[in-house]
Amino acid sequence: MKKKVIDYIIILIFSLIVSIPLASKDFNIYNDDGIQHIARLMGTYQTITEGEFPPVIMSNFCNQFGYSWNIFYSPFTAYVPLIFRIFTSSFELVLKLFILLLSFLTGIAMYEFVSRVTKNRYAGILAAVIYMFAPYRLTDMYMRVAISELASFIFLPITFLGMYNIFNDEEKSIKKSLILALGAVGLILSQIVIAMYVAILCFIYVLVNIRKLKDKQVWKMLGINLLLIILLTSFYLLPMLEHMMATDYEVFREGRMERTSELIRNKVDLVDLVYTKQGNFSFEIGLVTLIGVVLTPLVYKKMRKESFLDNKKIYCFSAITGIICVVISLRFFPFEKLPSILKMIQFTFRLLEFSSFFLAFVVATNYSILIKNFNMRDVLILSLIVILLVLPITNNFNYQKKWSEDKLWPAVKVTENTGRVHAGCATFEYLPSKAYNNLDYIIHRENSVYLLNGNATIEDEEKNGTNMTFIITNVEENTIVELPYIYYLGYSVELINENGEEQNIATFESDNGFVAINLSEGMSGNIEIKYTGTILMKVSYAISLGTLLILIIVGVTKTWM
Repeated sequence: MKKKVIDYIIILIFSLIVSIPLASKDFNIYNDDGIQHIARLMGTYQTITEGEFPPVIMSNFCNQFGYSWNIFYSPFTAYVPLIFRIFTSSFELVLKLFILLLSFLTGIAMYEFVSRVTKNRYAGILAAVIYMFAPYRLTDMYMRVAISELASFIFLPITFLGMYNIFNDEEKSIKKSLILALGAVGLILSQIVIAMYVAILCFIYVLVNIRKLKDKQVWKMLGINLLLIILLTSFYLLPMLEHMMATDYEVFREGRMERTSELIRNKVDLVDLVYTKQGNFSFEIGLVTLIGVVLTPLVYKKMRKESFLDNKKIYCFSAITGIICVVISLRFFPFEKLPSILKMIQFTFRLLEFSSFFLAFVVATNYSILIKNFNMRDVLILSLIVILLVLPITNNFNYQKKWSEDKLWPAVKVTENTGRVHAGCATFEYLPSKAYNNLDYIIHRENSVYLLNGNATIEDEEKNGTNMTFIITNVEENTIVELPYIYYLGYSVELINENGEEQNIATFESDNGFVAINLSEGMSGNIEIKYTGTILMKVSYAISLGTLLILIIVGVTKTWM
């Protein structure tokens, strides 16, 4: 236990080192995806302060008609960073502290995976350093500021440690196998496309171990983990699926998130694996990793004679998968001809996340086997070399900050000058397609109730975020009223007549992609609008929360009784 604490402290030190550029006040945390993440954090926090929880609709976004990231995109990176609001009011600092936390947890996750598989703590530390300082992870961290993808780095080692435990734990412990559920849930809640690819890799790993499927306990462990993954992520997946089935949202439209022309344009050139041009993202493998990979045949030959690993399959699987991921990211590979669902990864360079993980494990294992009496001194020397070799990449980090969070609040308006990308709404991929195809309507629409059909008298409109009230009288037959809210499921509309009787009114999507209601002749009274979420949303929240509570209770009970 004492040794593990020391190892954790060493990993913490390296995570602080890899995070040094964040300490600069001039570092451009708004670079690339960064501006979207800060705007999203600000919008999520505001929604919570308005009393809406879970914070689904960001009411100030999209010209105060409401825009939702949180139905469709990474809950982990929307909610967890806000814990740091306890310490600071700066959302820039909130995001920087979150990135630092991600680096530390990434190192710990990799250490746990490698040290448990190899039974060598020094190999675990080295793998953690190689993984934390992987050039592509630094690209995500500093150049792309791709926080969701950066978070997924944590859960790759956890997921495969769970898979390893299921097929290699002699005790066949269900408790140890649950690490798989932890990793998979984290991946789904961090970056669902990465999670989809990991699911494919896990399936292949199952096939590699197909002979062990004869054991009923293996099936039991896989089944329990799969059930827990479904239950724990239902609060995110079910509302998203409900919206996908309800209407056309841009994010689900074919060709929207995966553009073949962009995929081809952003393929990795062979030279990119060894050299990063000025101003470019870094896709380097790294010299320490390259040398380590070259040593693989020699190590495997030695493995066949001696038992350095309990299971050589995980080593071979990692070496082959890591190399394949590099190869299919390259320009010559016809990735664009693959099925559309695989092209959802958008950029082939994202496959370097997998190669960074698998090769870090293989390379650390190789060095630990080939270096005689491998110890902490060897780890520190190799770690220093790794750090020195990535220093040139830091020249591509952006220290020219042009934005500040005060410019993002109140939320940036959508105007005629808004380009393809908007600060806070990204590429408007979470709009209903009707609204996206009519952005001019959003730009010029007033923030009030519109009559689309029929006639009625509307008075005393009061709108506060996702809450609104107004009085309606003199309603004609088949009157259609469009509310100043972009169409997302979960808006509740209630009519209270002069006798105090309440009547729920169904909502539907207008031709403009907004929430609309249909009123009958003679209806009159006070209309109240709230965002309450759908019944399925509430059920899914209860399922996930209930499952989590049961796991906590069972865990505490087994620990203390």
